[in-house]
Amino acid sequence: MRSKQLITHRFPTPTSHGHIHQRTVRTIAGQQGLAIQLIDQSPIACDDIVFRDLVAAHAAVTDGQLIGGSGTNGEVVGIRNTPNITTIAVSTLDVQSCYSAIANGIQQIHSTRFLPPDAIAMHPRRWGWFLSLLDGNQRPLFLPAANSPMNVAGVQDVVASQQVVGQIQGLPVITDPNIPVNLGAGNNEDVIFVMRASDRVLWEDDIRARVLPEVTAQNLTVVLQIYNYFAFTASRFPQSVVEISGMTAPTF
Repeated sequence: MRSKQLITHRFPTPTSHGHIHQRTVRTIAGQQGLAIQLIDQSPIACDDIVFRDLVAAHAAVTDGQLIGGSGTNGEVVGIRNTPNITTIAVSTLDVQSCYSAIANGIQQIHSTRFLPPDAIAMHPRRWGWFLSLLDGNQRPLFLPAANSPMNVAGVQDVVASQQVVGQIQGLPVITDPNIPVNLGAGNNEDVIFVMRASDRVLWEDDIRARVLPEVTAQNLTVVLQIYNYFAFTASRFPQSVVEISGMTAPTF
C-alpha cells in the first residue's frame, strides 16, 4: 500500500482561536497484480480475496496516518505530530502511576477544553498488560464485565484487537495496533491517548476500485487497484488530546 499527495483541493478548518487552517487532500492507493491464468482457472473468486486484503491494508495505512502522519511525503498531520497537544510522562511503570496519569489527562481536558473526554486509546499490548495486573492478594485489577466486578481499576467488555474493549475511569478503552511501540530513548515505548475524539475531523470519500487489464498485458497480468481521497485535522482543539508517554515494553 502506498500513499501520494494530491494538492488540488484544500479544506478550510476553523480552530479554537478563530484562525483558518488549510487541510491538503491526500490520496491513499494500493494495487496488486494477478496472473490471468489464476483468475481464469482458480476455483475461488481470488480477485475478491485480493480486493478484501487491499481494503484491509488501506484501512491500516489510513489509521496509521491519523495517529502519526508527518504532514510530508503525502501524509496528513497525525495526532502525535499536532502542535500543542498535552504530554504527560509516567514516573514509573506501575498501575498507580498509569492510573494517576489517566486521571490527570482527563482533568486537563475538562479544565482546558471545557468539555469531557470521550475515549482512551492504547496499543493491545498495553491493554494486555493492564489485564495482567494483580493486587497484593493476587486478584486481577481488571476483570470482565460478566464477572460483575467490584473495586477494580477497569472493566473488560470484549476480547478484540481494534475496537472498544473495556472501560477505565468511566471512559471506553479502544485498542489500536497501529499505535507505535518503538518510541522513546530505548525504542520500546508505546503511548496512551486520553482524548475527546469527537474533536478530531476526518474527511473521507468512498474507496474506489479499478481493474486494469492493459497495464501489464504483455505479461498476462491484471492489476487490481483501490484508492480514495481524505483529509484530517486534530489541530482545531489540540487541548482535547493528552498523550501519556514513558510506557516502556511491559513484562508478562
